[in-house]
Amino acid sequence: MQVKVDPEEIKRIKQEMEALEKEKKEIQVKLDEIQTELNAWIQKRDEKNREVQALRQKAREFKEKRDEVNKHIQELKKNRDEINAQLDLLYQEILEYRTKRDEYKQLRRLNMPKDQIEKKIEKLEWELQTKPTSPERERQIVDQIQVLATELEILQQADRFHNKLVEARKKIENLKKARRAINLEIKQLANQSQQFHEQMIESFEKAKEVKKEADEYHQKVVELREKVRDARDELREIERKIREFDNKHKELIAYKMVARMRARKDSNFEKAVAALEKFKRGEKLTMDELLLLQRYNLV
Repeated sequence: MQVKVDPEEIKRIKQEMEALEKEKKEIQVKLDEIQTELNAWIQKRDEKNREVQALRQKAREFKEKRDEVNKHIQELKKNRDEINAQLDLLYQEILEYRTKRDEYKQLRRLNMPKDQIEKKIEKLEWELQTKPTSPERERQIVDQIQVLATELEILQQADRFHNKLVEARKKIENLKKARRAINLEIKQLANQSQQFHEQMIESFEKAKEVKKEADEYHQKVVELREKVRDARDELREIERKIREFDNKHKELIAYKMVARMRARKDSNFEKAVAALEKFKRGEKLTMDELLLLQRYNLV
């Protein structure tokens, strides 16, 4: 079969290949630039995401501290409630002790202090024991001792309830002091809790802002990855065209060589062309046929 090869066609195909190779280099440069920019945005996004994680962890730590302080505050409030309950009981006791003391005071008949009454009783008892007296005088002394003893018992009972009243008031003062200390500590802890709460909110808000930046960077990454895919698709298409033109170029060169060899009536070349046809059909070649294909650069 005689095949006519147009030299201008070979030249045109070669020019097309050179133009495609130039375009391939330009696309590769563009791809490298996009990839460099993509890597930079990925780094920025990852840095922001790490910052988000750090801020969220910091916020969680502030929350734990706040909750711990609030738990302590609740314990203190419970203690304060217990103190208030004790105070209520003591106020009731004070009322009872004051009432009892005043009731005994109202029973008094003599306007004499306790020590005078005790001395008076001691003097009368001494007189009763040591001085001979008439029965009448003896009855008078006994009556006086009974009156004084009753008055002394009244005073002692009044003093006993008064002492309980004083003791209860001391307990009240101590409990009030403890309550004031608890209230002060609760106030201080409440301020601390509020600070931890504000720091927690601030960290979460900052994390939200940084996450927004990270999402914007990620969107940029997505866009650039799409550009990378487009550039790679474009590059593969250019490479496909180059291969097509390269195969066409080789084929035309081969046809040109066939024509030249046939013009020289080279029998070995005719055998090489026949082997090439077998190779194209997928048939098995002999070693001599392979050597002929190599010799004439047909494979």
